[in-house]
Amino acid sequence: MIKLLKIELQKFLSYKAFWLMLLFYAALLAIMIFGIPGLIDYIAEKSGEPSRFRIFKAIVFNFPDIWQNITYVASARFFIKIILGIIVIIIITNEYHFLTIRANIIAGFDRKDFLIAKIELILLLSLFSTLIIFLSGLYLGFLHSATTTLDHVLGKMTFILGYFIEITAFLLFCLLLGIIFKKTGITFIVLFVYFIIEPILDYKLSDKITPYLPLNAINNIIQTPNTSLIKIKTPDFNMEFQEAISFVDLGVCLCYAMVFILLSYLILKRRDI
Repeated sequence: MIKLLKIELQKFLSYKAFWLMLLFYAALLAIMIFGIPGLIDYIAEKSGEPSRFRIFKAIVFNFPDIWQNITYVASARFFIKIILGIIVIIIITNEYHFLTIRANIIAGFDRKDFLIAKIELILLLSLFSTLIIFLSGLYLGFLHSATTTLDHVLGKMTFILGYFIEITAFLLFCLLLGIIFKKTGITFIVLFVYFIIEPILDYKLSDKITPYLPLNAINNIIQTPNTSLIKIKTPDFNMEFQEAISFVDLGVCLCYAMVFILLSYLILKRRDI
């Protein structure tokens, strides 16, 4: 397994576009996470009531709620994680464009090994993204939390695991599209068209079906942000907010991940390279 990952990584040692896009993603993710407190401070100064906004900032970035809040922002459907999806699509479609997949097969590389190497790379990208979220959450949490006991720091840590599973499933979806369509431009178009189609299906289909559409199922793991502030209910504000990760939602997302892997393998196995 490690050998396959090493071979995969060697392909990208001199691939500057890959490292630039990865650096851009990491920088954008960090700017987004660390920029939110700065944005709140700016709004506080302009509002004339800075104390209210600073209390809000302290609550949002307080342990343990910070894990749910930052993973919710980072996992938004049409937001920053698309960059990682683009990276995965470029990686797999370049294999077809430059015929490296054919060269690997001729050199004795099994198609299953080819897919495993890509899955390992996706897991590494997901781990990289999750690590940025985790370290950012630790820093901001210790900076803004009044209580930093182990129970508070580790509370809601399951949202970090949920984020890892969610981003992995999304990248496996992008991998499947890349294997199906093989062309970078066409795959991008299909991905963004599907971003439009699924919300339309969401509107047209029954509420019993829509949670199980692929992107809905993936994004259902982290559904809402949460703080003690929005737990206050009034006659005008009585929304339900997610308190914990649902194992059912995790299971559905993992099932989709396995389906994406299985379909990718079947296509690779049966199609001429």
